[in-house]
Amino acid sequence: MSRLFLIFNHTLTKEQEQEARDVLKVDEIISLPENLQNFWSNIPPEVDLTKEMFEPILTFLKDNKCDGENYCLVQGDFGATVYMVSWCFENSFIPIYATTRRVAQEVTKPDGSVELIKVFKHERFRRYILFNQKS
Repeated sequence: MSRLFLIFNHTLTKEQEQEARDVLKVDEIISLPENLQNFWSNIPPEVDLTKEMFEPILTFLKDNKCDGENYCLVQGDFGATVYMVSWCFENSFIPIYATTRRVAQEVTKPDGSVELIKVFKHERFRRYILFNQKS
């Protein structure tokens, strides 16, 4: 059995869910409980990050870890993401992130203004790597 824990600010798309099941061989996709998701999505910018702030998320992950592979899709506040990814490496979780392809289109309006439309499409999940990590 393997699990994918969602530690990010978005809803998983159908393509992402399919890739998680087909490529990563994930059996179960687990979102953070509402209170933890609210914290992750609203990390206060006016305070310094502390390890204690993340303890409830870390406890949730440890309590729900399976015997197989445990992936964590980690994206969000840069400092929080670095902390969580580092923690994942130290605790036998596999940190991943979603890559996208961006397509931009400029549309000239009748009044001469230009509207820029950006569409982001999921490409794949990619593992985080450490600077000193061997391939």
